[in-house]
Amino acid sequence: MKDVSGYLIKNKNMLWSLSVCLIVIVLAIIILNTTLGLLVHYIDPSESIWWHFLSPYMMVLLISIIGGSVVYEFYVFRSGGHTLAKQLKARQLTFIESTPEESTALRLAEKLAHRFSIDTPTLYVLPDEIGVNALTAGFHPKDTVIILTWGALQNLDELELYGLLGHEFHKILSGETRENTRLKILYSGLITFSQWGSKIAKQGFRRNRDQLRDSLETTFVAIGGVIWLIGSLGVFITRLMKYITLGSRTLYNDAMTRQLLSSNANIQTLLRIYVHHAGSQIHSEYSEAISHMCFANSLSPQSWLNIQPCIQDRIYELNPNLLEDIQLENLQKLRNQPLFSLMRSLEESIAEEYNPWMSPQPLPLLRLSPISFAIKDAIKPLNSEVRQQMKRPELIQRALQTSTGAREVMVAILMIRQYREFIPSDAPVSRAIVDSLLNIDGRVHIQIFHEACRQLGNMPATSARQFITKLAKIIQEDGEIGLLDALLIEKVKSQLDLLPIHRPTSIEDAKPQIVRLIDALLHVQQLNTANQLEVRTQILERILTRDEIEFYEEISDEPIDLGEILNDVAGLLLRDRLSILGVAELCLWNDRIITQDELDVLELLYWRLGFESDEIVDQMHKKNSVIIV
Repeated sequence: MKDVSGYLIKNKNMLWSLSVCLIVIVLAIIILNTTLGLLVHYIDPSESIWWHFLSPYMMVLLISIIGGSVVYEFYVFRSGGHTLAKQLKARQLTFIESTPEESTALRLAEKLAHRFSIDTPTLYVLPDEIGVNALTAGFHPKDTVIILTWGALQNLDELELYGLLGHEFHKILSGETRENTRLKILYSGLITFSQWGSKIAKQGFRRNRDQLRDSLETTFVAIGGVIWLIGSLGVFITRLMKYITLGSRTLYNDAMTRQLLSSNANIQTLLRIYVHHAGSQIHSEYSEAISHMCFANSLSPQSWLNIQPCIQDRIYELNPNLLEDIQLENLQKLRNQPLFSLMRSLEESIAEEYNPWMSPQPLPLLRLSPISFAIKDAIKPLNSEVRQQMKRPELIQRALQTSTGAREVMVAILMIRQYREFIPSDAPVSRAIVDSLLNIDGRVHIQIFHEACRQLGNMPATSARQFITKLAKIIQEDGEIGLLDALLIEKVKSQLDLLPIHRPTSIEDAKPQIVRLIDALLHVQQLNTANQLEVRTQILERILTRDEIEFYEEISDEPIDLGEILNDVAGLLLRDRLSILGVAELCLWNDRIITQDELDVLELLYWRLGFESDEIVDQMHKKNSVIIV
């Protein structure tokens, strides 16, 4: 009985779509015939506007073109979504021949397919599209494909890509993919002229490197433009009907995707598109035909009657406060100041959804000289396995077995780093733990800190905030702060679930934070001042424009919140984060020995920006061995 009802509903939806399409076709023929009738009546007033001697020819021509286009679309979809991908000139993704980003997408697709117990759809990529978007097509599980843009693979991290694919899987599970594919076939006839015009006009913009530019390129553009203009009526009617019949489903799909994934991953995807300079637009002659199949708007944001609401509206529907938080980000940075706290509403004060930990005031300055132990200890980093297996004092081992002892060890390590071998007599720290730590190799301290961090266990939110504040006050006790100490605090915040929310950021908005991070990274290095300034210039030349380099020529002496800076940089595009790390590796550690503190910073920085660090740490160890030999 359930199968029969499902069959009837499916056929009812198809009948509705077919009826709408026929109405649209009749309406388009009437409008075009009437438009031509106005011209005929102007030439020969005896001819009627509604039916004239050209009407039969007009109807036969239009019906032939529309019918032929529909038949051709049926032929195109003979193999389901695979032939659509071929029509769009998409490239199939395989594990054997794939980049790391492509492998991540394939792995996530398999994970989602296994979770929902369906066949894994084939993944394709549009290699020339820089916008962040995706679409799904097909009739049956075996011919269903997900087509991603190159911009989605290159700019989304794993969480954001998970949200994008999750949205497409919801379409597959709900049957919307089949409906969208049928709609593309049915509406294809109305946008045929538009596609022809776009294809002809593109011929005028093509250039051959070995030959002179085609002398007929202007003619191609003109003819293509005229044909596109004729077909714009069909485009408008199609877009209007899609807007009326499909315009309300996007917000529903967003809500259902969040429920399906049991996470806010699709919100992160929308936030990435919101800050991405290219948005979600697809620059193809087929962008109009596939607009209803896409995750986000494939047309220009200025286009009329877009099926998908704007990104801001979609984010607002999922989380009304989030978009406002992004727009007021600069004011949020002042939240900890007393005057600003008076202006906060009661609802905001008691909100529990997002209440980030704030750095203690006053904010410190950037530490201009690195904290490290004797050169003989810091000159060569220890291998990770060696550090883990090195013998520790019995007192440290006992302390690491309890949450309270682990906290004492962490406080002692940061106190030693801050004051080196001088610990104030009134310092709230166990002298026995301090003495035990001072009697072992200083390069092991960070490894012990990581082990202690994992032993913290579950702590009440209030206690966790108080503990992090205690650690933060220690590392900035003298009014200065270094990058390694700030990264250690980020590790503790992550362990206690107090890291700020994942907030995508555009590189244009984050350039001041990038420069401050580079300055902090430089002052961890064992370089003299002259070399530091030279390396700083080399890094900035690879990241900033000439005018921006002049603006950031001098190192800022303003107070700094490294935790907030790290969070801003972690929200950059995947490729931007990789670029910053790659430039840092090339300019800092390409031809010199890396110290233990520098390697610890590199490992933690990779982790904080969302990457696996084991491979780069191994590479640095191997490079160190070659340089020393």
